[in-house]
Amino acid sequence: MSSRQAIEAALAAADARLDALKARMETYADDKLLDDGGKWSVRDCLCHVAGSSKVSAAGTRALARLNPPAAPAAAPAGAAPAMSVDERNQAAIAERAGKSIADLIAEAKAGHAASLVDLKGWDDATLEKKVPDMQPNRPAQSVGGNILRSLEYHEGGQMDRIEGAINVRTRWT
Repeated sequence: MSSRQAIEAALAAADARLDALKARMETYADDKLLDDGGKWSVRDCLCHVAGSSKVSAAGTRALARLNPPAAPAAAPAGAAPAMSVDERNQAAIAERAGKSIADLIAEAKAGHAASLVDLKGWDDATLEKKVPDMQPNRPAQSVGGNILRSLEYHEGGQMDRIEGAINVRTRWT
């Protein structure tokens, strides 16, 4: 199976998983996740998924690593300091405060659809091109592999967290 086919199949599976969990996410939106000491709720985690659902961006970032700038760009004078991961996530949650679970699912699926559009603009050679990993000690991975990792590992892992919190209420009681 080519990277393109694997990505297309994984996006369809991700959309189906969102649809399958929709009713339970609506019911248990405010329940806390199991693995972060009560920091995030099911809804907060879905906000994170929606905010990072354009997984083709992982491929774009991977391609950019092939031609890094000669010198890192300096922050403009007066620029705010870089936000931590927690601060960025909290901003994404706050940005989506008025959205329903259905809205968040629609946003995530729209990100997936936009990724499919981006995918059509890349040829198979680009998707198979090996690029350095973001972490210096990990092996090079294909552009398509970076997209799949973003979808299956990152987004899939977040959905596992959501499903685990829901299962505490619905399956394991």
